[in-house]
Amino acid sequence: MKIVVSSPGKTILHGEHAVVYGKAAVAVSLSLKTTLTLASSENKVMLNLKDLGLQKEWDISVLKNYSFPDSDGDITHSNDEIIETITELFCLNELKSESEKLAFVAFLYLWIYISKCYNNGSLISCIVDVESELGIGSGMGSSASYSVCVSTAMLVFCGRITPGLLSEDKELINKWAFQAERIFHGKPSGIDNSICTFGGALLFEDGKVVEMLPNLPNIGILLVDTKISRNTKLLVSNAKQKFNDHPDVIDAVMQAIHAISKESWQLLKNLHDSPNELQKNLETFQDLIDMNHHLLCTLDISHERLDKIHELSKKYHCSSKLTGAGGGGCAIILLHTKDGASSFSYLKEQLIQLDFDVHEVFMGCPGVQIDFQRK
Repeated sequence: MKIVVSSPGKTILHGEHAVVYGKAAVAVSLSLKTTLTLASSENKVMLNLKDLGLQKEWDISVLKNYSFPDSDGDITHSNDEIIETITELFCLNELKSESEKLAFVAFLYLWIYISKCYNNGSLISCIVDVESELGIGSGMGSSASYSVCVSTAMLVFCGRITPGLLSEDKELINKWAFQAERIFHGKPSGIDNSICTFGGALLFEDGKVVEMLPNLPNIGILLVDTKISRNTKLLVSNAKQKFNDHPDVIDAVMQAIHAISKESWQLLKNLHDSPNELQKNLETFQDLIDMNHHLLCTLDISHERLDKIHELSKKYHCSSKLTGAGGGGCAIILLHTKDGASSFSYLKEQLIQLDFDVHEVFMGCPGVQIDFQRK
């Protein structure tokens, strides 16, 4: 029997960067996902990252002789000692890119410490294959979706959570996935792993999930990948420097973004409770999306490719904004126009001609899911 786990990607609808300062942010899941298949094996662990063309395996009989930092309770917090130990013992510095190395470190961290916590200290023997529709370094939540999939598969395999995924099971998945996200991003907000676990939409404020909506009406967006990878840590640091240089000004910007997130969340709740008012609410949505884009640009985190997407969207009477850290990555375009014109296909075609990756997706799909396959 094989365990098959899928987790959606995400986009930040509103609140990126401001969320770091305790302000509100709204995240929604996307109909693009990561899929992981775990099968039992004999005395080995193997990870196959199909999209990266990378595969590594290790003999568990040899790994039993390795010494890993101790577990510290039900959730073992990832830290520099654990990361350095795993990197050295598994010879991961030989990997070409940092993202590849971190993908293996995060997997091995979850595999080792979930085994230690819930498998009587014995390392799980398994073969894991991972495929993803999410671009790396593009703001789609690829690392969070991956972390949620690995956490879920390991916890199910150990018998710690139920395949039916009760609310407490998802809470545990989310906690482990957050620790893996710390490996990828240093000091993540926790919003990415939360939305990839629970799906739908969520309001995040003061470092925690405040409210969740399990599902939304089908709201279509174009998710446009600039194909420009960005460094989230650096962009957050640059925004922080801007705040230090102009605290009163940037605080006002952050407060304005906070207000947009709050108003946007109320609109989503209205859509959830009264889907017949979709048209009216989407028009207000358009205004908020455009305003937020311009506010984020004042933080100097945009990019000429993101600006081009916004310019083209405006030409076709659509609203768009950068999403995520900025500096490249993705933008979202709401598939709605106030004048009722249906010019989305022309916009999409022009974006593709300019070498953007364009995905037509829906917001608010289900979170992590489990299935089983016979061998």
